[in-house]
Amino acid sequence: MKISNIRKVLGANVKYYRYLIGYTQEQLAEKTELSPRYISDIENAQGNVSVDTLEIIAKYLKVESYLLIKPQKHPSLPKRVNMK
Repeated sequence: MKISNIRKVLGANVKYYRYLIGYTQEQLAEKTELSPRYISDIENAQGNVSVDTLEIIAKYLKVESYLLIKPQKHPSLPKRVNMK
């Protein structure tokens, strides 16, 4: 799998699980002590993520970390996933 594809998979999975749990990007950023911009970059396949960061994000999304990098077919989400 190409790096860009891994980033796309990660971004889609973070966005999907964030949506399921009902967090905004800002809420996830606050819980993980990451910036909202960094969360946005991850979801848009632009951010580099360390294994430690991946585990932290998975913890607050209440999923196993491997699920964030596993290609999956999720139902379509609204174009803007904002819970405000």
